[in-house]
Amino acid sequence: MPVERGPKSLHEHNKSLLYSNRPKFKEDIRDNIYVDKIRMDGVLFEKIEKDQLEKVIAQIRINAKRELLKQFKMLAISIFITILIMIFLKDYLDQSFAV
Repeated sequence: MPVERGPKSLHEHNKSLLYSNRPKFKEDIRDNIYVDKIRMDGVLFEKIEKDQLEKVIAQIRINAKRELLKQFKMLAISIFITILIMIFLKDYLDQSFAV
């Protein structure tokens, strides 16, 4: 028993939602919807003093350096552990095949 889906089939409905089938212009006005200009109305930014901005930028740089150092430490530890495992496996395999 077919399911009634209204005036459009589900396939037609999905096809109508594709990006290529969307209207490229506003309703009656023929202005293009896709504009590369930045709207300046209603965008309110707080004025920040230069020394406060420099402080924030310095803090971001310090945090980035700290994170990079943390990643280098983790890399060094993982390489060290990998080398230890490889040495252990080499010794184990040498002993097992030395019979």
